Amino acid sequence: MECIFCHKDSSTSKSIEHIIPESLGNKDYFLPAGYVCDECNHYFAIKVEKELLSQPYFVSMRSRNEILTKKGKFVREKMIFPSALKSCEVEMRTTRNGLMAAFNDTELYELIKAGKIRTMISSYIPEPECPNTIMSRFLAKCAYEYFLYIMGKDKYNLCVQELLGSKIDTLKDLREYARYGKGKDWQYNQRRIYSEGDCFINQSENIHYEILHEMKFLTAEYKRYPNGKVEAEIYFIICIAGIEYAICISDSDISGYQKWLEKHNGISPLTDETETLIFSLSNVNSILIKKDDDRIY
Repeated sequence: MECIFCHKDSSTSKSIEHIIPESLGNKDYFLPAGYVCDECNHYFAIKVEKELLSQPYFVSMRSRNEILTKKGKFVREKMIFPSALKSCEVEMRTTRNGLMAAFNDTELYELIKAGKIRTMISSYIPEPECPNTIMSRFLAKCAYEYFLYIMGKDKYNLCVQELLGSKIDTLKDLREYARYGKGKDWQYNQRRIYSEGDCFINQSENIHYEILHEMKFLTAEYKRYPNGKVEAEIYFIICIAGIEYAICISDSDISGYQKWLEKHNGISPLTDETETLIFSLSNVNSILIKKDDDRIY
């Protein structure tokens, strides 16, 4: 067995590769041990995912949505206590009695207990900075892994052999950009398509749920040649906490997807006609980001 990223032998590797990191709440989308070797798995965890999740937006988003770390801990976010002219990292969590804040500062605790501090302020960060090289490489990694994932477990080996292996290397440019940062930055499209905390109902299955992340491939255009060869523009579309990101898997240019959106009135390829928005937690929890919140603009 060879690693799909570095093409080195990975038959003894034990790492399970999560397409979206567990620290973003992903428990379902992953590749079995061996398809991404331990070295590449560690590289992505430290050099890409850790750097991405440490950016202000993701710290804030994970904190306000109470998304636990891989070790099951709440994310701490820097808060400002203006009346005390101090700041510290605070862990926020929802309880039956309301919102609970935990921090390691005895002086602040005593001032709050004495009623001398009544206000705590956090930064309002609605979206990640864009363009963003780390985000671009993260999307490239996710797209490359999802390409294998959608083939189904019984076809993983065949897909690696005929498409992603060292002999064929169909998506070489995407792979090398994700793993080694080679080439110019791949462009991506970013926009909010629904609010954090939106809850939907599936009319056909009569179940309701909140969507933390979803993804798919979109074939925007394709040409079929007389020899039977097909050339297609394929885009990887992923939505995390209401923000949609799109990247092309064969070209660093994203203009084709932007033209597709114009042609389809801006409707996301992730839109499911069986889903209906029933309510949003952002209507009752002011710290969640609303799609049409005036503060975003």
